[in-house]
Amino acid sequence: MENFTLFAANIVAAFVLATAFFLAGKARRGERYWYSWGFANAVIGMALVAFMFERYLPYLFLVIIPNCLLVFGLSLRWQAAREFAGRAVFPLWRYGPTALFVGICAFPLIYDSYAAVYSVVNVLLFGLAFICAVEFWRDHSDRLPSRYGMVVAYGVIAASFAARAGHGMAFAEFFPKHLPDDDLLTIHLSVAILHITASGAFALSLAYERDAIRLRQMADSDPLTGLLNRKAFETRVSEYLGDGKPNDFAMVLFDLDHFKQINDTFGHAVGDDALRACATVFTKKLPSGSLIGRWGGEEFVAFLPNVAAADALLSVERIRISLKTTMIRSENHKFTVTTSAGVCHSSCGVRDFRGLLSRTDAALYRAKDQGRDCIGRMVA
Repeated sequence: MENFTLFAANIVAAFVLATAFFLAGKARRGERYWYSWGFANAVIGMALVAFMFERYLPYLFLVIIPNCLLVFGLSLRWQAAREFAGRAVFPLWRYGPTALFVGICAFPLIYDSYAAVYSVVNVLLFGLAFICAVEFWRDHSDRLPSRYGMVVAYGVIAASFAARAGHGMAFAEFFPKHLPDDDLLTIHLSVAILHITASGAFALSLAYERDAIRLRQMADSDPLTGLLNRKAFETRVSEYLGDGKPNDFAMVLFDLDHFKQINDTFGHAVGDDALRACATVFTKKLPSGSLIGRWGGEEFVAFLPNVAAADALLSVERIRISLKTTMIRSENHKFTVTTSAGVCHSSCGVRDFRGLLSRTDAALYRAKDQGRDCIGRMVA
């Protein structure tokens, strides 16, 4: 396929995806990155149009217009990547690479050599594509498949830009006063069309995958505290118990003592702040790998896998002391809360959810009968 046709194919792909991104932005109000991706693809498409007809441009415009558009387009891609991740974007990052390119070209030694211009712009494009790949890689802990696709798409085009920069440096004396219409350009345009289509498709699918996770988290989470809700907690513990693992474990019920007095005295908004503060303590103080949920009202529940009975009691005691010493500040009020806790360890021989819950609940009421702010336990 000749390079003119490859340019045309890249242009069509860029503008089609720009349209898709603009439509996505219109449908999903408040998500600015769709517009950034749309403008980025539109600018890249205009850059490719300029490169198609560069032979008809005066040398000044040949050096500045297509290359500036391409650098600016990749800068907008970087902006979109950061916006997608919820990171800050500063104007310098958006316009800085383009201004840097123009500033470098102001030196006669660079401007008078198209090979130098070609090398400089490809070094900048390599850097921008590389940091776009890095932006998507930074959040790879979510393990979304399309995120890896974005990293590969930007990594491949970054490698192509690096190869072109090396080409300009190595063969400067053979360069014409325009873009070389050679086999390397054919390879690069082929890589570019794959990059444009793949990065666009992966961006759309990545947003879908992230939305799916958010919806699943919303379905599993207590809206006030962000902990697991009752149904999700029971499902996950039941799955663990259903695996038949021989490991020790413990279930814990926490009940905040006299919590109704906080709501009656300070109001429900303050009570909600207190529940969120307690949820933070549970999250920070319980062992890594624990399941933590809000069971209802002022009751919280935890499941501690791979834990001996003594260690489970020690962990719950740390929670009790931490809650008692944590100053909760809400509106103009300052106060502390205490908790009663019931612990049932697997050494009691029960390995079904309802049985564990019943034993743990009995242990909790034992703590309440002992005067509250203490731990009741149920072991073998």
